[in-house]
Amino acid sequence: MGIVIAAASGKGGTGKTSFCANVGVALCALGEKVLLIDADAGLRSLDLVLGMTDRLLFSWADVMEGRASLKEAAVQHPVVKNMRVLTAPAQAAEQTALGGERTAELLRRAREHFTFALVDCSAGVGSDITDFCSLADRAVIVATGDQTSLRSAQRMAAELAAEGQEDIKIVVNRLRLNMIRRGDQTNIDRAMDASGIALLGAVPEDDRVIACGNRGELLIMHPCRARTAYMNIARRLRGERVQLLEGVKGRF
Repeated sequence: MGIVIAAASGKGGTGKTSFCANVGVALCALGEKVLLIDADAGLRSLDLVLGMTDRLLFSWADVMEGRASLKEAAVQHPVVKNMRVLTAPAQAAEQTALGGERTAELLRRAREHFTFALVDCSAGVGSDITDFCSLADRAVIVATGDQTSLRSAQRMAAELAAEGQEDIKIVVNRLRLNMIRRGDQTNIDRAMDASGIALLGAVPEDDRVIACGNRGELLIMHPCRARTAYMNIARRLRGERVQLLEGVKGRF
């Protein structure tokens, strides 16, 4: 059986969608079979980051309602052949109407056919988010090193724990080395202390993440610090013993 990982964030702008896309691609590069699920109904963006806007015809709502099978709705990436993408419905109202047992059934099917399924949840706290996160095997909260983001992450972790999720980790994203040196941004150790959540990984700020996302290109094709950091996270998710920023220059 595969593993379902739900990615959440206490607030927007933390890079949660980039995390799902790039860790998903990294897992595929390591030989895993991956499903990416965009759970942000109405504001879906995973298709843009992956350059698949014109390819995704069915959403997970169609799968839940029986209008399409998971095989039909989950579209193969044009370059990464062992990765499929399942988009969210265009209307947020569909997410409110669905959930519960049907979400559980969708994730059960994902576990049967994929070694990893990454769910890109919407930002903030709500029943739609906790629905996916509570049914996932693990939850990853993506935050930046800003105090407001870390406080939101702490609150999100408390909400998910109250819903029964026991495996919660944090990824500190968009770390700026120059700001950390000046004391204007929290370093990794202080971020862990501020959030109170076990650390899965850290990703330095890298312009290539935004550039690739805007172009729908794969970051893994461009050697950079962020690519190395995402690959380290993917290896840790597979159970490998890897240092947080192995191969990444600079002290964070």
